[in-house]
Amino acid sequence: MSTLTTPKNKTDLKLQDSLAGVINAVKDNPDNAEAAFSVTSRLEKGFHSTINTRDFEFISDEPESLGGKNEGPNPIEYVLGALAACQEIVIKAHATQLGIEVKSVKVDATGDLDLHGFFNLSKARPGFTNVRYQTVIETEETDPVKLQKLKDISLKNCPVLDVIQNPVPVTGEVTYIN
Repeated sequence: MSTLTTPKNKTDLKLQDSLAGVINAVKDNPDNAEAAFSVTSRLEKGFHSTINTRDFEFISDEPESLGGKNEGPNPIEYVLGALAACQEIVIKAHATQLGIEVKSVKVDATGDLDLHGFFNLSKARPGFTNVRYQTVIETEETDPVKLQKLKDISLKNCPVLDVIQNPVPVTGEVTYIN
């Protein structure tokens, strides 16, 4: 993000001020750039899980066709939802900093799975084999330089897109209790 342009509406002005505060805190002290996010999840019955993060609780379940009761999105749908929402947030945050007024952002995301991998029926990977998304930004901005910059940022600076596209070191363990 570079030169700031004053937004036309109060909501974007407040957002720009909030973002500027975080950006300046990181610039002033690189230690402020470190952030950690966490969740706790508990499988309760069938495939129904309750997930807690910060002050929020949400559920995950599988569709009936995969043995669940269809009481909530499944984990793969949450990943796609996270990608879509992250794209929208990245675009809005950076558009605000670039002085681009965004009326709306809509993302459609689809991921393909080969269930052979999930069910251990072959060596197919259990995760996505392909992810596709389409982002549509509604704006009256016509400056091609600004719009290209926003597009480039949406492809380069989205944390969830980065997690999906690039290997991330993951550590974990499985333990048993009686």
